[in-house]
Amino acid sequence: MSNPYTFYGAELSLYSGKLRAYLRFKGIPHVEVNPSFYTFNVTIKRRVGDAVIPVLLDPAGNWMQDTSEIIQLLEERFPEAAVIPLSPVQAFAARLFELWGDEFWLPTAMHTRWSHRRENYPLFEHDATQGFFPGWPRAVSGLIVRKGLARMLIGFLPKLGIDARTAPLLDAWTEHQLDALDRHFAAQPFLFGSRPSLGDLGLIGPLYAHLGRDPWPRQHLIEPRQHLHAWVQRMQHPVARQGEFLAGDALPETLMPMLRSIFDEMVPLLQSGILALRAAMPSLKAGKRLPRFLGKVDFPLHSGRWSQELLPYTLWMAQRILDQFRQLPDDDAARVRAWLEQAGGQAFLDLDIPRLRRMGLRAALEPATANNSRNRP
Repeated sequence: MSNPYTFYGAELSLYSGKLRAYLRFKGIPHVEVNPSFYTFNVTIKRRVGDAVIPVLLDPAGNWMQDTSEIIQLLEERFPEAAVIPLSPVQAFAARLFELWGDEFWLPTAMHTRWSHRRENYPLFEHDATQGFFPGWPRAVSGLIVRKGLARMLIGFLPKLGIDARTAPLLDAWTEHQLDALDRHFAAQPFLFGSRPSLGDLGLIGPLYAHLGRDPWPRQHLIEPRQHLHAWVQRMQHPVARQGEFLAGDALPETLMPMLRSIFDEMVPLLQSGILALRAAMPSLKAGKRLPRFLGKVDFPLHSGRWSQELLPYTLWMAQRILDQFRQLPDDDAARVRAWLEQAGGQAFLDLDIPRLRRMGLRAALEPATANNSRNRP
C-alpha cells in the first residue's frame, strides 16, 4: 500500500461506519487507526477544531472532518464508481437519504444503544477502553469511560426527546422503517441498484455501529430481518468499485415508505427547525458557533408527534442539498422538481434556511444572514 490515507475512527462510532464503508467500496488505500486519548483530545482537536471521529489525514498531510465533505472531496479525487448517481433524480434522492440517515435516525441510534445499557454497555466499554486508553489499567480507563464519555452520551437522550413515555413511539417508527428497508433489500442489493450510493452510506452509519453491532438491537432488530442484515454486511464488506445504478433515473417503488418519512416527517422537522433558528437569531452572533442544541422542534412521527431539541447542523446539511440543486442545469432541475411534486416532496425546495456554515461539529450563521435578521421588522 503506497501513500495511504490515515482514517481515525472506531467501531463504536456511528459516522466511522459510514466513512469506513465508503473507503472500502472505493478501494482507497487507507490505514484505520483507533485514536488514543491524547490523539483524540489534543491532536485531532487542534487539527480540525473538535475532539471528534472520524477524521481523515491524506498523504499530503491535510486533515479532513465531516463525512459529507470528505466524501465530496474524495469523489473528485477518485471518480471511478461514483457513489452519487449521474442522473438528477437519483442523485437528489441519494442526498436526501444521506441526510435522513445521518440526522433523522440519530434518536433511534441513541435510543437503541443507551436505553438498553444492560445489554450494550459491556461492548461499548470494551471498545472505548481498548481503543482510547490502550495499556491503561482497566479500573482507571473503565472509570473514565463510565463517568465521562458514557455519561455525556446518555445525557443526549432527553435532548433528543427520548424517555420512558416517548420510547414506544420511536420503537414503532423504527420497526416500521426497518421492515420497509428489509422489503426493499429483498429486491435490490442497495438503494438504487447494485452499487452503493451516498444514501446507503448515510444509512449504514446508524444501522451498523448502533443497530447492527450493539448486542440488543442486533439481536432484536437487525438479525431477524435477513435482507436488511445482508445489506449491513455488504456495506461493511463491499466489493470494491462494482455495481451499477438503475437505468433511466429510476427509483424503485419499494423506496416509497422511506421517502414518505423523508417528506412527511423530516421536512416538517426542518420547517420547525427554521422557525426555532429564526426565533433565536436576534440573540446570536454571526460567525460564532451555535449551540449544539438550539430550541425545540415538533413534527409528526409514525402515529404521533415527536418533540426534541434542534440540531442546527441538520439545517446546514439540508442547505447543502438545496445549494447543489440550485447548481443543476435547467433541464435536470425541472426533472427533480417534477419528481418531488409527484412524490409529495416539493416542500423541501421551499425551505428558507438562514445561511449557515459548518464550524467543526456545529453550524454558525453567516454574517450577512445575522445582519439581515436584525433588520427585519
